[in-house]
Amino acid sequence: MTANNAKSAAKQPLALRIIRGITALLCRVSPALATRWADKLFITPNSPQRPASEQPYYESADKSSYVFEGRRVALYQWGAGEQTVLLVHGWGSRGTRLGHLAEPLNLRGYRVVTVDFPGHGDSDGKTTNLPEIVELLSRLHADFAPVHAIVGHSFGGMATVAALHKHRLPVERVVLIAAPYSMDYVFDQFAETISLTPKVRERLASRIVERFERTRQVNVYHLSPDRLVASLAMPFLVIHDKEDREVAFEQGVGFAQGLPDVEFMGTEGLGHRRLLRDEGVVKALIEFIAQ
Repeated sequence: MTANNAKSAAKQPLALRIIRGITALLCRVSPALATRWADKLFITPNSPQRPASEQPYYESADKSSYVFEGRRVALYQWGAGEQTVLLVHGWGSRGTRLGHLAEPLNLRGYRVVTVDFPGHGDSDGKTTNLPEIVELLSRLHADFAPVHAIVGHSFGGMATVAALHKHRLPVERVVLIAAPYSMDYVFDQFAETISLTPKVRERLASRIVERFERTRQVNVYHLSPDRLVASLAMPFLVIHDKEDREVAFEQGVGFAQGLPDVEFMGTEGLGHRRLLRDEGVVKALIEFIAQ
């Protein structure tokens, strides 16, 4: 390990360092056990408590819930416009992460709706996955139609693209912020994060593909945005930061090159989450949706 690598490792949260240590050990002694361990981690979000910065949006929302596939899902609404804007949060986050967008969208006449994914925030459960969220977004779209626009951050952007394609959801405009473009990239980043060997990474991908083909009759690679974007004709705004350490800038460039009707906004120095609240980003997003 180089001095830079050692410094980087020291900055990692203790929980992640423990996970990486367990993973590395399991990969050496039992690839099969390492695969099962990684599979469980892959579908189990770390869902921290709502920070104080989101509390005002939580308090101002019309809060309710409903049952989706046997679990209670927390639902938040702001405003009462005739058309809806759906906000779709990222992995390990909450609907109120995007709550700051509600007021400016309400002022433009839109009702704003979001949820906490299963296993996230105030919703029930410990696990979730991409195929499940695709179906949840389809349900939300049906319940709150007409949906004028969808805003998806990170994993939420990936799920949005998959839902638009799979269910042919009628939407006027879509905003993707720091979203992954490729399922292979998602597997690669996860493998790097928890220290999977290439062999176990491949075993993990195969295990996940097999499970969802069996349980949901869908191949997760068929939900990968890079395979779907050419079929999506509605206007997109894609926003990505050059210094995003969680989803590489090149993933945003992939959307910019693959979507038929797209505006691309590259930022610098905002990372994966701070760009959500950046004044210039919010202004561009609101103006794009209201066109």
